[in-house]
Amino acid sequence: MAKEKRLKIALIGYGAISQMLFDVFREKKPPIDIVGVLVRPGRAKETQKKVGRKVAVVETLKALLKLKPDIVVEAASQQAVRDWGETILKKGIDLMVIATGAYGDPALWKKHLKAAEKGGARLRLPSGAIAGLDGLLAMRLGKLERVKYISIKPPHAWTGTPAETDFDLPSIKEPTVIFRGTPADAGRLYPKNANLAVTVALCGAGLDRTEIELVADPTLPPGTNASKLEVVADSGELKLERLGRAMPDNPKTGVLTALTMADDLMKIVRHSDW
Repeated sequence: MAKEKRLKIALIGYGAISQMLFDVFREKKPPIDIVGVLVRPGRAKETQKKVGRKVAVVETLKALLKLKPDIVVEAASQQAVRDWGETILKKGIDLMVIATGAYGDPALWKKHLKAAEKGGARLRLPSGAIAGLDGLLAMRLGKLERVKYISIKPPHAWTGTPAETDFDLPSIKEPTVIFRGTPADAGRLYPKNANLAVTVALCGAGLDRTEIELVADPTLPPGTNASKLEVVADSGELKLERLGRAMPDNPKTGVLTALTMADDLMKIVRHSDW
């Protein structure tokens, strides 16, 4: 009997997203093995206790790559993408990036595409906490006239961002636009909140022709965040609204973010294309 082929993944970061990936794979039992987790110096011991002895916890990229993963999954930060993305791709290892705000820098985007081509690797961008990107990707084959993405979160989810300086967040009583501008600026100024702004741009009209709004909305149901995607093209119009549950320990991130990453990884093993 042939041995089951299993996908080996390594995670960068052990926050809410990585923890949910562990939970989903434990429950669904796909042929996926998490072989390692890269954490910041000083975090290895406490993380090892949480993940168990079967998963290597390391503090350097070199040690992570020694585990020979099929895919490295970034679940940490834009800085992690900038620091390590090119090295991973050049070594021929697929890279899944969720902190896509880093690609608001066109030079980095081109550098990583070139590294992937050179290494024979794939740069994978999961859809994150949104739906409708399949429609946007199809519509861009025609003529896109307008693409607008709106991210809506409760006021406290914008703590630690420029909005905290520009607005009295606790005093906001109605939906308030705290940012209006380009995907690159949204991703740069709100690195933990607005990575999807860049994902939408890369899937559609590009960084220069995508409208972004970030909204603080105290009227959202407790523990939720929301988003809207509006597309006008020669093929028709797309209007999508999403209301999702936020991570219990991180209101800046939606549960759907981790689930789309898990789903994309499970699709790989279903389609056997690695």
